[in-house]
Amino acid sequence: MHVVGSMMIDRVVRVAALARAGETVSAISTATYAGGKGANQAAAAAKCGAHVRMLGRTGADGRFIVDALKNAGVRTRGIATHDDFSGAATVMVAENGENAIIIAPESNTRITALDIERFLATAKQGEIVLFQNECSCLHEGIACAAARALRVWLNAAPADANLGALRFEKLAGLVVNETEAQAMTGERDPARALELLAARMPGGTVIVTLGAQGAIAAVGNARYAHRGFVVDAVDTVGCGDAFVGAFLAAIAEGIDMPAALARANAAGALAAMRVGAIPSLASRAEIDVAAAMPEGARLNARAPIAAIGGKPANCERCNYDLEASRLGDACPECGRVVAPAIFGGRWIAARVRRRFRNAAWLMAVGAALLALGLGGLAANMRFWPGTLTVIMNAFFVSQIVLPIAMFLIAWSCANDRLWKLLAAVACVRMVLYIFTVGVALGFGYLLPTGVVAIAYIAMLACDGVFAVWIERLARGSAVAPQPRARAIALTVVAALALLLWMREDTRFGGLPRIASACWVLLVAWSAVEVVLLARRMRATERAA
Repeated sequence: MHVVGSMMIDRVVRVAALARAGETVSAISTATYAGGKGANQAAAAAKCGAHVRMLGRTGADGRFIVDALKNAGVRTRGIATHDDFSGAATVMVAENGENAIIIAPESNTRITALDIERFLATAKQGEIVLFQNECSCLHEGIACAAARALRVWLNAAPADANLGALRFEKLAGLVVNETEAQAMTGERDPARALELLAARMPGGTVIVTLGAQGAIAAVGNARYAHRGFVVDAVDTVGCGDAFVGAFLAAIAEGIDMPAALARANAAGALAAMRVGAIPSLASRAEIDVAAAMPEGARLNARAPIAAIGGKPANCERCNYDLEASRLGDACPECGRVVAPAIFGGRWIAARVRRRFRNAAWLMAVGAALLALGLGGLAANMRFWPGTLTVIMNAFFVSQIVLPIAMFLIAWSCANDRLWKLLAAVACVRMVLYIFTVGVALGFGYLLPTGVVAIAYIAMLACDGVFAVWIERLARGSAVAPQPRARAIALTVVAALALLLWMREDTRFGGLPRIASACWVLLVAWSAVEVVLLARRMRATERAA
């Protein structure tokens, strides 16, 4: 799924009631969130399991939006963050959940037709492209996507004069709310507006969202409706975007229309029970449970978000449930004063952080054994009887310890989605080692050629992938990540080691010395970075 969309810095002001013309009201509270229709919908689809990449623009002050998208699982290479002015939205939210929004598109208006063409160059026929009306070059982008035989979906919000020249025949799907449907058709009745829009798109899908009343849809001659769910709304900002993202994720997965509408309404309803846009988006697991309930059912309140700066859901020392406690209270289990959360993501749980620290030191042990074993083999050390046996055993043990440590680190990282990738890398590395041992037993070990050399290179590639992703292990938490300069340098070392091993230079006898040194450097440096990250985590705990 490809999203060409807006990114906004949402400044949310909570009030008792929305201000009327000429009226001045006092705010109950203010907060800043990552938002923008494009960003919200991309994050919603990714949290539902879709593979999502996004094209967008923002300024330096909007880089936190990119981090929020990455944490949700969106690929963000198509996002530029060097604009002078970021897009922004001022959002007023009343106590009953109603909202009024003013947007200043700014950087979103600087997306060009060439940007869209380059972004879609790698898209494959039949994949979904999603647009909204908060960015420039809407019509050019739709034409480009349609020319590539992509399935073009449009969330026509906001509905303004820019939609007058809309080429409906190029759209695979259109999503509008009641206000937007009326603006596009002049018809106040949502059902009649749906029919008028469907007549303009005989081969496409039209959806009109009805807020708390659910949604209605037209697909050719078929008509569908879902009455939605009942919730105690806290903040309706982003509910429509949650609907769009969840619906398209379901369509991309091949789910039928009735089930897709149920999932989309569940996503929108769940989002209404938390504040913010991206922070309020529900996970796939939450949507699965809600969507299975009957239409019109009441959804239970969601558990509090484990967010930095708010009350933690669980004690950050002992993991005790703090639902009944307030900031300043003592934890009923360990007595620690309940303070604003300093950890986010999966590191909100103390047991996960302890596991990460232990795994970091285990990786350091594995790196030391690799240095002894691989270094000794490359140097052909035979200074006294038994040396070769010690070196060989050190190498063999390191190849068991390292993937186990990598798996535990992946399992214990702060990022909720990253761990699956790194865990897969660790498992692949272990399988490669088992394969290498089998080859060693059958064909001899010290010659780095043939299948053994290929296995070495693949194992080194796994270590390189892990090293590159160390920078993101703490993402979603308040702990300082790996410095960017060191992350780049470690990536260079990984690439250099891989290139040297691919040359299979054996002129010095035994293993290639320079390549072996680079491999040891890569693993040792990775271990040091992980240990330093664990130490920064510990320092953050003590400071609190």
